Amino acid sequence: MNTHYFTKETPADLQFVRGFIKKGANMKRTLIVVDMQKGFMTKPNYLKLQSKVNKLINLNDYNNYIFTKFINKDQSLYEKKLNWFGLKSEESQTICVDIPQNSLILEKYGYGLSIEQINQLKALNVEQIDICGLQTDACVYAIAFQLFDNGIFPNILINYCQTSPQRNSIAKEILIHQFGKVDEKL
Repeated sequence: MNTHYFTKETPADLQFVRGFIKKGANMKRTLIVVDMQKGFMTKPNYLKLQSKVNKLINLNDYNNYIFTKFINKDQSLYEKKLNWFGLKSEESQTICVDIPQNSLILEKYGYGLSIEQINQLKALNVEQIDICGLQTDACVYAIAFQLFDNGIFPNILINYCQTSPQRNSIAKEILIHQFGKVDEKL
């Protein structure tokens, strides 16, 4: 599989992103899949989401696929302040949905993306990005707000996002309030 991991703004990363553009990519059909990783697949509703997201990816409706991969570093704030030690092993960090060829994987160490990663997305002249994935009320929010603040409209595919059941409807309400709509396509 020809996939590129973007961690920092290195010459290799910039070369890949330029190639991503040169291939005639229509960035209006871009999907970001947020944190669909083995270590997060701990609830039945998350496993159902995994299946739905795979179906969405396999429709091939997008020209470009970008995946985020959360890595919980040693001594992170998640450990120090939240007493959470998950996603420490490579196995738990493995993306557990289908990854199309020539996808871009953005490794992240917090809820959202780094400034360098946002700048790379801005450099692609993206007007809108569809977003799906886990933790609607945390990582999906963080990335959606970052995109919006940087001139890229986040189209949240709410039926392809999941958080704990008791927070899902509240998360949807907040997204509608903040972005005016959510995409409820099935």
